Amino acid sequence: MTRAEANRHQYKKLSALNWLFCILSAAAVVVLVFTLWFTGIKVADEGMSPALYKGDVILFDKLSKHISQPSRGEAYAFRTQGTSIGRIAALPGDKAAIKDGKVYIGGCLLREINASESTWELEEFTVPAATFLILPDDRTGSIPDKEALLIPFDALIGRAAIRVAPIGMTTVFLS
Repeated sequence: MTRAEANRHQYKKLSALNWLFCILSAAAVVVLVFTLWFTGIKVADEGMSPALYKGDVILFDKLSKHISQPSRGEAYAFRTQGTSIGRIAALPGDKAAIKDGKVYIGGCLLREINASESTWELEEFTVPAATFLILPDDRTGSIPDKEALLIPFDALIGRAAIRVAPIGMTTVFLS
């Protein structure tokens, strides 16, 4: 074998190893991103319509709740008896009430863009420490038990980041 042939053989071998390394590195990054940073959740009900519909697939940012405190108005996935999605209406320590279907925080009307009209009523109460009042956007049904609306910090999965399905309906939620 000539020196040129040996060099070509060595180059092909190194090129194949380089491609293998690149592919494995990319796969490792994807696995890390989708195990540590994001999680995909398929919307199971119409509770967040018109913002989200049943069957939509949303990526939720799992690190967001550790980087900054969840804020009023953000859509979060959480686990109680199953996985649900809702919008944060009140933060720990807030005085909250629902009168004639409208949410009041500290006596002031909460401006909500996507919330449907409702007849929900809740007397004023203080949101416990490390707990959030999370409400669905679609409030046409009967009001659930107040305790079902109070979600502990540990039950939060992550903040809605981006809609990935259906294709063509991509929405970015991060601000």
